Amino acid sequence: MTQISPIDQPETTATRKWLVRLDWSRLLYGFMLLLCSAWIIGYFFPPLNHDTSVLLYISKVWLEGGKLYVDAIDMNTPLVFVLHLLPEALAKLTGLPGTTMLILCLAAGIAASYTTCRWVLAGSLDPAHATADALLPLLLLFLLIVFPNQTFGQREHIMLVLAMPYLLVASGRAQREVLSRRLRIITGLLAGLGFCIKPYFIAIPALVELYILSQRGWRAMLADVVPWCMLAVGVGHALFAVLVTPEYFSIALPIAREFYTAVSDTDWLDLITGPHLGPPSVILPLLCIPAWLAIRSDLARIVSLAGFGALFSAYAQGKGWPYQSMPAQALTLLLAAVIIAHVMDHQVWPRRTITGGQPRQQGPRLFAAALMLLVFYQEGLHTRPFFKQLEYANSEVPRLLHIIRQEAYNKRILVLSPGIYPHFPIINYADMRMTMRFESMWVLQGVYADCNELAPLYNPPEAMSRGEAFVFRSVAEDFYKKKPALLIVDKVAGIPRCQDETFNYLDYFSRNPLFAKRLEDYDQLMEFDRYVIYKRRQPVPKVTPAS
Repeated sequence: MTQISPIDQPETTATRKWLVRLDWSRLLYGFMLLLCSAWIIGYFFPPLNHDTSVLLYISKVWLEGGKLYVDAIDMNTPLVFVLHLLPEALAKLTGLPGTTMLILCLAAGIAASYTTCRWVLAGSLDPAHATADALLPLLLLFLLIVFPNQTFGQREHIMLVLAMPYLLVASGRAQREVLSRRLRIITGLLAGLGFCIKPYFIAIPALVELYILSQRGWRAMLADVVPWCMLAVGVGHALFAVLVTPEYFSIALPIAREFYTAVSDTDWLDLITGPHLGPPSVILPLLCIPAWLAIRSDLARIVSLAGFGALFSAYAQGKGWPYQSMPAQALTLLLAAVIIAHVMDHQVWPRRTITGGQPRQQGPRLFAAALMLLVFYQEGLHTRPFFKQLEYANSEVPRLLHIIRQEAYNKRILVLSPGIYPHFPIINYADMRMTMRFESMWVLQGVYADCNELAPLYNPPEAMSRGEAFVFRSVAEDFYKKKPALLIVDKVAGIPRCQDETFNYLDYFSRNPLFAKRLEDYDQLMEFDRYVIYKRRQPVPKVTPAS
């Protein structure tokens, strides 16, 4: 048996005493805070989310003198592009890429949102609420940074960042807590910006404010500055759209009404049983039972109502896409944490743990950190973190980016594809311009979503609807006028076969004489994955004979 010399014994005893005195709860809790905060570094690596890349691109076109909803057409509200103007404007000033500046702006916004949330929680939680004080800030940081994953930077994520302090302040307003007027104005204005990003988001503040009205009455609500701040942002946004971007109503909305619902539309049964909306649709109502009938917490009730508003938003959009369900999923997690913290503080941690009027923090901190490790574990089982970033080097994006940078001599390209990935974010990284006004061929997907019996494969120009005729004409005119160096055609049109024939973008647009005339200038360069790439022959410069 190994003998310990007397000389080593004092040092070993001292080390053991030091390890015993060490506050492991603080270290573990600090590690979790650091992990959630450092997670944002991963989002700086490519590729940027394709939807976010489109919004940045259109905002840049607008910043450089293009006309919104004319030179670049998209269905999003003007506020979306106003928000994305900020990183592009900062990129122009600093020389940094707009994609990098967007992540920096989001990081600053998350830091401000989280700091405000901690401030509100610190002012509203009494000393006996040690678990809530430990768990909720940690979970909020997780929800704002880690949980979005590939939806980081999406409109729903931005809304959640802007609106989270509002939900906590709403709890204080329902409890008639004294909150500074400045805090209420700031959170009201920021929440107004978040909820005005999409009209579907209006269900969240509507349900929350109705609950506060039921708790406080009309007189208190009329004197409350928060709903008036949100209303002011909404009215300002509407006036901005009417006065600055009237084409949103004359061009974008008519196209959206005619075709958008036909693209990837999903019925209610598929939505409620799907992997994204199914879990919160089942779990959120079950969590409402303890939230409303057992603990009767204003914060729990407000978070549950916000969760139902987020569910309504996702269902109303009718697509079931992952980013649309992210707020409902996040608020369901937050509601579960609020209920758990309330039960731990009022039922599990006995009153005798409070010594000298101050709670013992070790137990609550360890519990919060351990619970967050479980959340990380479950999230890791559900979604591989940064899987697109880790696989970026071997993906089609860098290879296609290399081809475009090498061959697009005039920095103009035309991509005819039903999707927006991977040419977004490639166009952002290569600093190119699309010669058509749409980011993809989604409008044609809406036009030809169904194949009627004996219907022609392509509608004749005289039989086209107004929206299809606009696409047919504008794509050809821009192609003829702007002469992109590269024409990239997706072999998969994303349109059902009709009369046993496959939809072909070149055949469709070549029926326009302008498109057909310009297409004569192009030679096939290569086939890459599912794309055929054509390159325009550069005109031979004229040689002036010497005199």
